[in-house]
Amino acid sequence: MLAADKLLLQSNVKQRAIQLREKELNLFNDNFNAVGTQSAVLAGFAMTSFAEIDLPHNAFYAQKACLHLFVTISICANLMCTASTTFVSVWGSGKALRGKDGSMDKAVDGMHAERAFIFTCFGVGLITTLMALMSAAWILMTLEVAIVATMGISWSIYVIVRQARRIHSKFGLSKADIVTFDDIMGSPVVPSTAGGGEEDAVLIPRAQQHARRGTYDV
Repeated sequence: MLAADKLLLQSNVKQRAIQLREKELNLFNDNFNAVGTQSAVLAGFAMTSFAEIDLPHNAFYAQKACLHLFVTISICANLMCTASTTFVSVWGSGKALRGKDGSMDKAVDGMHAERAFIFTCFGVGLITTLMALMSAAWILMTLEVAIVATMGISWSIYVIVRQARRIHSKFGLSKADIVTFDDIMGSPVVPSTAGGGEEDAVLIPRAQQHARRGTYDV
């Protein structure tokens, strides 16, 4: 009976560790959903400006080229961000919950690794949206108004980049600061999947049954 109690204890420790990893999974899903939603909104703005703006025929070729280039980059970057967040959230969550033993760790680590690409696409889409607005200002506005608008847009880009760097340095985590569960999952207390499957399938339910009844085999 002691062997069954040991297996039950190991199973409970592993289950609690997986529950902690599930919190990370939910955090990544919430973050990706927020970023994906904002990217979809920015892509809609860029697409609307691309389709609805009626450019004057006397506009300079360089101005129209910059506008079309920035709008195209903005749409592509934002749609890449939206698609990536959708893929990661759907397939990552599916692997974590429906995969074999150890899939939760692989899914959470994989979602963490995808953050850099997703945030880069979001940043590129955001900046190019403002650059497209600046190009449209030089096409549609008078010289004086375009200069003022350019100063305002340039200041906005500077503030966004500065805030991103400042906030990331304040809340960013280094590898040494990140809490991991490798010591728990690699501990001999946690059962491995290499063997003992049939024994676990018999002893763990039996131990749970005896624990509920308050009786033990002698």
